[in-house]
Amino acid sequence: MHSLHPGLILILTGLLAFVLPQKARQIVAIAGPVVALWALWMLEPDSAMNFHFAGSITMELLHVDMLAKAFGLIFCIIAVLAGIYSFDAADRGEKAAALIYAGSSLGVVFAGDWISLICFWEVMAVASWYLVWVGRTQKAKRASYRYLVMHFFGGNMLLIGAIILCADGNFDLQLLTGETGMGYWMVLLGVAVNAAIPPLHTWVADAYPESTPAGTVYMGSFTTKVAIFALIRLFAGTEWLVAIGGLMAVFGACMALIENDLRKLLSYHIVSQLGMMVAGLATGLAAGIDGAALHAAFNILYKGVLLMAAGAVFVATGKRKISELGGLYKQMPLTAVCFLIASLSIAGMPFLNGFVSKGLIMEALHDYTLGYWLVMLAGIGTWLSITLKINYFVFFGKTDNDVVCGKVPAYMNIAMVLGAALCVITGVLPGLGYSLMPNQTVGHPFTMEHIMEYFGLFIGATVPFAMLIRKMAPHDYLSLDFDWIYRKPLAHIFSELSKDVHQIFVVCQDAANEVTKNIKLLLNDPAQLLYNATHWHRDEEEMPVGNFIWVFLIFCLIAFLSMGRII
Repeated sequence: MHSLHPGLILILTGLLAFVLPQKARQIVAIAGPVVALWALWMLEPDSAMNFHFAGSITMELLHVDMLAKAFGLIFCIIAVLAGIYSFDAADRGEKAAALIYAGSSLGVVFAGDWISLICFWEVMAVASWYLVWVGRTQKAKRASYRYLVMHFFGGNMLLIGAIILCADGNFDLQLLTGETGMGYWMVLLGVAVNAAIPPLHTWVADAYPESTPAGTVYMGSFTTKVAIFALIRLFAGTEWLVAIGGLMAVFGACMALIENDLRKLLSYHIVSQLGMMVAGLATGLAAGIDGAALHAAFNILYKGVLLMAAGAVFVATGKRKISELGGLYKQMPLTAVCFLIASLSIAGMPFLNGFVSKGLIMEALHDYTLGYWLVMLAGIGTWLSITLKINYFVFFGKTDNDVVCGKVPAYMNIAMVLGAALCVITGVLPGLGYSLMPNQTVGHPFTMEHIMEYFGLFIGATVPFAMLIRKMAPHDYLSLDFDWIYRKPLAHIFSELSKDVHQIFVVCQDAANEVTKNIKLLLNDPAQLLYNATHWHRDEEEMPVGNFIWVFLIFCLIAFLSMGRII
């Protein structure tokens, strides 16, 4: 038995990558996640790493159970694939931030107390912020600061809630379902930010597309999935979240359906997939919890491949808008095939991993009519917006656009192929996923009824898509989201308020200067102060503020002394 923390291994690897030359950095960025994967695989349930400080407080940095190992395993796998995908990234800061980001995500997963969780949670926010900022466009920099503000807000809400919950001296993480106190709501609000629960979701579609292609793969894999882990750990069985999750799933799919920006479309679909996970874990059933955890793990794989393919398209063409692309299959056949596999998986096509994990969620939602049909509707939206829309208008359909493609680097292709292969393997052999889940729920996805149900839905959605193919074509217009509120009216309100506050400070500063001046005059010549106060210039409209204050204070002082004598 050993107690090597896989998250700390990745964080140390990130720090090392920051100081190493590029060739060594390329090797370390892959070797570090491989070592972390080995360390995780060797962890035993009684492995521990504690840090004692302030006398009686202990930070449990390494708390190992089935749920933590399941999330840790997929985090290490995607860190390896993302390391390969970003093999030639020249920015040392990007490499370091990506590894620290992955390591701090593992730190949250293995945290056994509130202090450890919050510390790694904040490191995760700062490291991921840099991955947006390093895009270095004006849009990327502005999006990165909005991202940072949103996540600092969420982190502070989580901190306030944790302080309230720890007020009795119990720092251990515990299931909060059934509680109603202020600490409960603050923690839920903080986690909801990272889980992208509307209307707190806008940072996903705002920031993710502005990161570098490799940065987007990292970001699509960690922050939101860490939030799903936290929701399972803290709020599993909170049944009113079933409806919230279903609405999330439909909302994200609808926003994706009307989006023209390829990477932004995939970012909106992260929200939709998170909604399915939230609905599943909210049931509190073994199938729902295992379904949510397994769907999060498999989502990291197929969503990772989708984001890798979108990044490859951007690298090869320099374009992000679907309306400017088309017919790329002939020039980018490997990217097209990998994207097709991942897009079929995210839609829940039988014999791919999305079908396996979604089956558990649907089983858990069987008695939750509203949640069941909302998730089912979102699945149709997924088929339309990703499997049909992107594959047709970007890769396989006819187009009038004359798109010239450059060469996709070999290391990007290797990462995509490995990710797509894992989507197939874990779909054909569902027992691999079931055995790693906390409750080890065994589903039966390959029944004829289940398979025909999904094929019926897909055929039913494909027919109207084919009939209305021209209507389904992407259009280049601006889609508004909840962030319009703080970008436009709220920004205007705060701008006007800041002007008013500034004016108040100006008046106070003038008054303070006048008071200071009069103090000096009072100490030097009190008679002159009284003369100035009672003989201001006749052409002035009003008495100077400082003079008025001093006249008032002098009269109050005289009145007070007089009253003292009378008494």
